[in-house]
Amino acid sequence: MKDRRMQILFTIINSYILGGEPVGSKALADDYSFDVSAATIRNDMSDLEKKGLLKKAHTSSGRLPSDKGYRFFVDYLLENGLINERPRPDYTSLKDSLDKRYHNATDIVSSATKILAGITNLTAVSVTYKNQIKSIANIEMLRVSESSLLLIVVYDNGFIVNDLIRLNYGLEDEDLEFLNRLLQRDLIGSNILDLSDKIRKIEEKLNLNYKYLLDIIQTKMKNESDKDSKKEIKIEGLGNIFRFKEFDDIVKAKEFINLFESPDIITDFLTDNNDKSLVITIGEENEIDQLKENTIITSYFKVDENTIGTIGVVGLTRINYKEVIESIKLVSDLLNQ
Repeated sequence: MKDRRMQILFTIINSYILGGEPVGSKALADDYSFDVSAATIRNDMSDLEKKGLLKKAHTSSGRLPSDKGYRFFVDYLLENGLINERPRPDYTSLKDSLDKRYHNATDIVSSATKILAGITNLTAVSVTYKNQIKSIANIEMLRVSESSLLLIVVYDNGFIVNDLIRLNYGLEDEDLEFLNRLLQRDLIGSNILDLSDKIRKIEEKLNLNYKYLLDIIQTKMKNESDKDSKKEIKIEGLGNIFRFKEFDDIVKAKEFINLFESPDIITDFLTDNNDKSLVITIGEENEIDQLKENTIITSYFKVDENTIGTIGVVGLTRINYKEVIESIKLVSDLLNQ
């Protein structure tokens, strides 16, 4: 592509990002220093349109970027090292807000999502999940009183369950010792998915009182492992959509907001990161039909060994790509520190 045509394309993209108005050849000739006539610019714009990088506006003779044009622009920025971590005057306070010495992982991700919405003026979303439990590392019951036991389960990801079990019958010390040996022999190292089968086989060897206790143990362990695998979704800055005149259309605004009422849709577009540092999908590149007019930019993060996820923004395709990508990189880098 000729340098002038690339300059015209990038000028139209930047102008449309800022104002949301199609750009005509006369405006380019009058407002920018291309040193060529409006007719020459018009020919270049026509060529860019034939290449699929620009498209005609329905309401004027101007042009606006296509999804392919935005993709060309973003790839150019990334490939030529034009995305930089700009110094921010509030960097120290941002870093303190996400400092692992003073905040737990859940609060850190929640703060990061809110910060990202604030500095991009877009809708920010995060999905957080723990490294899921795969197996049982240790299990033991300790006597607390005549009628209660403390169940301690350690999982392979370091997660620990401490839960009280109330007994409705007496349990001798030798019986408790026997049960502990049995559980440790048959459950330690077992895949959590095999828990029901393993406990059922243990129950087949025991009397009714033991079966009652094992049912309680299985329920408590299952509840904790299910809880561990659930993803936590945070959404911030939904109201930022009204900074874009496109959302003066209330129907369009409602359609966008309704997207975030479906956890499945959110996790679909945020968990397809596959540990890549940055994923950008623009317009028609999005597999979800409701997001064909939007850009989604996400980044993988790892707060600690057990807390990983994806954080990013969702906006119209005419977002300020350079500033938004820089902001996401800043926030995800702070989460990863």
